[in-house]
Amino acid sequence: MEEYYQPEALREALIIAGLKEIEIHGLTDFSLRRVAAACGVSCAAPYRHFKSKGELILAIITYVSDQWALLQEQISDAFSHDSRRCLIEMCIASIRFWNANPHFRSVILMDSRELDSKQLLEKSRLDDVTDSLIKEFCNAHGLSDYEAKKKSFSIRSIMYGATRMLSGGELDNSHESIAMIREILEKELE
Repeated sequence: MEEYYQPEALREALIIAGLKEIEIHGLTDFSLRRVAAACGVSCAAPYRHFKSKGELILAIITYVSDQWALLQEQISDAFSHDSRRCLIEMCIASIRFWNANPHFRSVILMDSRELDSKQLLEKSRLDDVTDSLIKEFCNAHGLSDYEAKKKSFSIRSIMYGATRMLSGGELDNSHESIAMIREILEKELE
């Protein structure tokens, strides 16, 4: 028996089910039939909301990007007077965001070679604000292009490494661990 959804509720349910599908099967083995089945609807139901599998994948990436953008906006507003502090808090928020939403991590782990240009552009939104803050920091400190690349690599490595270590249990999700990560970021951004 097919479950009943309001149209927008079904669209969001398909996106959430699609996130889980990507997490379990990746993009290569992504199945609209399994997404529909997870929502308890017919295999034709996703096509009432998305023209294709690619459009659903784009909607999934957009959904995650939009969630992260809401938090980024709050942090940017709160720390608009201090770009260094904003960058540090953005990094900490990123770590917390990806750990609080483990099913979203499948989006950041998507192989860019498997995405079309629209999907790739949307996925890049996930890093736009942080990248912009890193560039601003590097410009303010007169770093060469090479030094700026190294700084960006270091900051992103701290963010993604900490996310991975917290999610894998190598670090506990305690105040002390977050304080340690913040201290490392502050040192990197002296």
